[in-house]
Amino acid sequence: MPRETFYNLPEVKRGKVESAAIDEFSQYAYDSASINRIIDMAGIPKGSFYQYFEDKKDVYRYVIDRLVEKKMAHLKPMLENPLQDNFFDLLFKLYRGGLEFALSNPQLQMITSKILADRKHPVFLELMHDHINASEQVFHILLEKGIERGEIRADIDLELSAHILSTLNTAFADYYLEKKGSIIEEDYLAYVSRHITFLKQGMGSEKSR
Repeated sequence: MPRETFYNLPEVKRGKVESAAIDEFSQYAYDSASINRIIDMAGIPKGSFYQYFEDKKDVYRYVIDRLVEKKMAHLKPMLENPLQDNFFDLLFKLYRGGLEFALSNPQLQMITSKILADRKHPVFLELMHDHINASEQVFHILLEKGIERGEIRADIDLELSAHILSTLNTAFADYYLEKKGSIIEEDYLAYVSRHITFLKQGMGSEKSR
């Protein structure tokens, strides 16, 4: 993670460094990305960069963490009162919210696409491990609520189901982009609806089907 000196920077200067890093990783995959280009775009000396970050992986981790943080802030209103929707309606809202975030943050979405295109890269595996664990915890809680309200079958394996939903959440957009080449909002949401219908058949209670 960034050193304390980075967080102590004036907000405007810190924002320039962050914007330069986001721009670099939105244009180049991890291995092709250049610290020198980030430095040039941010207008800082090379020595300053290493006062802020340990290396390229450190600044990349920071960018990914900011991406996740911004996406979660966008989705937070949908998760603040999960009891107002049944589990599958809430799941649809989260997919739609993720799409809205992608469409309104094209640079961050480009970074996500580059990450997903290189799933076997050791840096990807390291970073995604932490974020998938956090995602699984959210789905675990939502599934528990769904079981309590009779929307989800009581005999499902909670841990396994949370893992599957978290993995599918990442894989779904990847599958759609591979098949279609680009995201078309109405068509994407139709795919989401079919995907959720499939999930209902597997884990939904009789009440939900």
